[in-house]
Amino acid sequence: MFHQSVYEEQKLRVIRTLSAKKYQIAAAEMGTGGYFAQQFAMVPGGTGQVFRCGMVVLDEKSAVQAGVPPRVCRKYGLCAKETAAALASGIRRREKADVGAGFSGPADGSGPFWAAVSVRHRSKTWMALRMIPAFPGEGRQAQQEAAVQAVFELLDGFFASDPAVMREFEPAKKYRYCCDSSLPVRFLRFFIPWRGDKAGEAVVKVLLLAAIAVGGWSLYQLTADMAQMHESTQVLERAVETMEQTPSEEQVSTLPEGYLDKFAAAYEVNPEIVGWINIPNTNMNLPVLQHEDNDYYLNHNFEGDYDPNGVPFMDFRNNVKELDNNTLIYGHNWESGQMFHSLLLYEDVEFYKQNPVITFDTVYEESQWKVISCLEANTDANIGEVFNYWNFIRTDDPEKMQWYIDEVLARSFFTTTVDVNTDDQLLTIQTCANDRYNTKVCLVARKVRPGESAEVDVEGAAANPDRVKPVRY
Repeated sequence: MFHQSVYEEQKLRVIRTLSAKKYQIAAAEMGTGGYFAQQFAMVPGGTGQVFRCGMVVLDEKSAVQAGVPPRVCRKYGLCAKETAAALASGIRRREKADVGAGFSGPADGSGPFWAAVSVRHRSKTWMALRMIPAFPGEGRQAQQEAAVQAVFELLDGFFASDPAVMREFEPAKKYRYCCDSSLPVRFLRFFIPWRGDKAGEAVVKVLLLAAIAVGGWSLYQLTADMAQMHESTQVLERAVETMEQTPSEEQVSTLPEGYLDKFAAAYEVNPEIVGWINIPNTNMNLPVLQHEDNDYYLNHNFEGDYDPNGVPFMDFRNNVKELDNNTLIYGHNWESGQMFHSLLLYEDVEFYKQNPVITFDTVYEESQWKVISCLEANTDANIGEVFNYWNFIRTDDPEKMQWYIDEVLARSFFTTTVDVNTDDQLLTIQTCANDRYNTKVCLVARKVRPGESAEVDVEGAAANPDRVKPVRY
């Protein structure tokens, strides 16, 4: 039965305790019509200070709005103890309150009524349920008043650590089956700003989502880059296979006049092949293509497909049939170590001593080349003097030829014993240094002369401390 004087004392103690602890309470009432919320309005300071939110629940839709998982309404109905527990827990979490009160039962007093309390106290969450039987002959108001009184009695005993009352409280995890949302919803609530989140929590969630998005995009890019690199490497491996296989008579018969037979299988794959470059003790065993411009093979591979990693190519201005004074070959510097990355090894004179001769065969002629320089060149006028090596291709002027020879020797990381004159044919192989100054690294070699030995005396080679460096140094 409803004991007014005792109830009033409990109510006042609970409100004072909530205020002292700076706790706030929220309520979801089904069947009590907001009667619980009215109790706080009757006490000065009861609303606003301690009472955070009251919600009258009339149907399944409003129950879900109060935080009840839809499956609880469908499985247990609106007048069950599970629904009362879900209302208390749901409204507390939705409103970010410390205490939640839930009421569930028939409004006409025709059956049992349930009162539930959810308390977040000292980093733990507790739940208590109490069943209020129908009071025959006394009407539904007596039952509703008893349900409200039960909540105040539970809270009064909880804050006073009354053993008799504390036995009714259990860890909230025991009610997880009826209070928690489905796993996908809980997952979303953890990451996505949700109704009832405090401003700081919403900001943290937004930042977390931004970090996840950036991380996801980075992972996607990394995965895509790795997949692309793998495909690029496979294309190059297939290119090598075309040079290792013995060409068929049919393949040879399709070659243009003067082409070397060993290029027949590669020519069948891509008629724009003009040569093959090989540098010992590196992975530079690569085809060289030539297009009508210097852009196409920056992002196309040996098989002619789009590929951001590209493939080595000869400057479109060079004549492959009768080599010019200087033949230019370009290639990307893959961070993975592929393509022309190995050119940077020549910055060390010891590596040069082990590999002073390279091979560059055109489709018309097999040739070896003696390395005379490895240099770093600035190509950006905004950061210093530019060395226009890429515009030196052919000349009939011995003085201009000597100028280029002097420039590449003066800029070299090392000096050699290899002699070079204005009648020699030069090969300049270029790649990016991959530094923030966008400088280029060039390996320059001269063609082995007819009747000359390809042997090089490397004992006289040495690091060049006086090399001409880009201005950035």
